[in-house]
Amino acid sequence: MFIPVKDAYLELTPEEFERYSLDLLFEQTRNLESLVFEHDKVIEAYDGNYQIDGYIEFTFMGVKYKTLVECKHYKSAITREKVQILHTKIQSIGAQKGILISTSNFQSGAIEYAKIHGIALIQLTEADINYEIRDRINVIMAQGRNPFNYGKPYSGVLISKRDVGITCSYLSRSNTSLEEFLKIQTEKQSY
Repeated sequence: MFIPVKDAYLELTPEEFERYSLDLLFEQTRNLESLVFEHDKVIEAYDGNYQIDGYIEFTFMGVKYKTLVECKHYKSAITREKVQILHTKIQSIGAQKGILISTSNFQSGAIEYAKIHGIALIQLTEADINYEIRDRINVIMAQGRNPFNYGKPYSGVLISKRDVGITCSYLSRSNTSLEEFLKIQTEKQSY
C-alpha cells in the first residue's frame, strides 16, 4: 500500500469531497455508452429508500448497468463492514456495480471483500506528493513517485487485490483502469 492520506484532504467538506470524487469518476468513465451521472440520489427499493452519494448508469454490449458510488470522508481506515454495507445496497437496489471512494486507506479485510464481490475501491490522495507502494508488510515495491493529475489537487488510486499482493493504479486522463474494471466485471456478469 502507499502512505495514507494526510489531514489536508479532510479540509474538503463532505459535499465537496463527493462532487470531486464524482468528477474524477466521470473523467474515468466518459467513454462508456449512454453515460448518466447523478449526485445525492435517493433510490426506492423493495426494502426501503436508500440515499446514494453517486449513481452511474451506462450501456455495455446493449445492456444497461447501474453502479452505486459511496464516498467516505474518514480519517480512520475503511473496514470490511463499510464495503459490506455497499454490497447490501447493490443487492437491494438491483445494481450491478459498486465503487467506494475514501479519503483514508482500506483494511485488508475490506480489500479482500471488495475483490470477491466486484466492488472498486478508490482512495483520494494529493497529487504531486511522494508515495510508496507496498506489496507486503515491510516490502516497499516502489518509492519516491509523484502522481500527476493535470493540475488537479487530488488523484484517485484504484486499489485491487491480486493473487499475490495488492496493486495501486493512479487514475488520470491517460489511465482508464476504472473503466476497464467496470467493463471486465460487466462482461463476467453478462454470461
